[in-house]
Amino acid sequence: MDLRVSVLVVGGGPAGATAARVLARNSISVILLERNLSFMKPCGGGFPTSAFEEFHIPRTIVKKEVDHIKLISPLGKEIHIGLKGGKIAIVTRGEFDTALRHLAQEKGAQVLEGTCIQIINDKSYRTEVLVGKDKAHIVSEYIIAADGVNSRVKSVLGIKPCRAVFTVSERINKSLTACCEFWFGSQHAPGFYSWVFPAACGSSCGTGTLERGNTNMLLERFKKRRNIIQEGQRQAYRIPLWTGDIYNMGRILFAGDSGGQVLPFTFEGIYYAMKAGELAAQAIIENKAEQYKRMWEDRFQKRFMMMDRLRNFFFKDDASAEKMVALHGRQDIQEASMRLWLQKNSNGLGLKEYIKIFGKFLR
Repeated sequence: MDLRVSVLVVGGGPAGATAARVLARNSISVILLERNLSFMKPCGGGFPTSAFEEFHIPRTIVKKEVDHIKLISPLGKEIHIGLKGGKIAIVTRGEFDTALRHLAQEKGAQVLEGTCIQIINDKSYRTEVLVGKDKAHIVSEYIIAADGVNSRVKSVLGIKPCRAVFTVSERINKSLTACCEFWFGSQHAPGFYSWVFPAACGSSCGTGTLERGNTNMLLERFKKRRNIIQEGQRQAYRIPLWTGDIYNMGRILFAGDSGGQVLPFTFEGIYYAMKAGELAAQAIIENKAEQYKRMWEDRFQKRFMMMDRLRNFFFKDDASAEKMVALHGRQDIQEASMRLWLQKNSNGLGLKEYIKIFGKFLR
């Protein structure tokens, strides 16, 4: 069986669903191929409330709203930051991703549950897929690979996986906090951070590291430090480290985790995945796949480079993390952070303030 469309989007998460919706809205035929429509990615599920208006997403899927965060240094110094100019919406990833796919379907995208097997590049792309037990072929002019950090598209094209942070999260059926907590310390989060977030039901806690194989041990250390005695369901996952070196291969465009488009330092992924899907779709609408990189870099390159340098500086050891938490006690840094984290505007004000404040640490 052959199916013919203008664009095949592989991966039905925030990047892929957004790309499919934008394409379908512009009368471009598109199939959205998702390996598992019931999959719920391990994720804190934090998303700025301002983005619901930006992407025209119904607020009915918001489970909770958070109006402050807390930073805890390796030595236990606590900084409480009230969120001004917005809030953090907590969503359940399975429900959130499903809602985004439904929005794409409403615009005319076709959603299929299936797996990409191989891609043959002729005049058009001929993608062999497995749908249930049946094989099919999807012929398309473009492909958007939005299939995550373990991208099947990258694998069949022979592209090496990107470097990643190894994380483990645990869902606990008890409310542990009303805010988003970020805990720093090399004993439980070397080169990263541990967290406790409110969840739709109960709480989510977890930790991460650049070192493979010891995440469960690190999580136990963190739970002991945070005095969490409850046990929950654990899931391990990798978060890509941004390198900014892959955008497209011919008419195949990479968006979201498959393109490593997770903001360094904060490791925020949902918003930037959706923007990547939107920009990739726009490049296809203009029939200029090679413009996708320029469009992304014009909007986000300076931000990602700055945050990557901050990550390398402040996450290198406990003394640096201690300094970072202390600095966030300053009102000017808190206000700059809110603009950068919550408002997501393109005027660059929050980024310029960050560069002005933190530039001396990065010379």
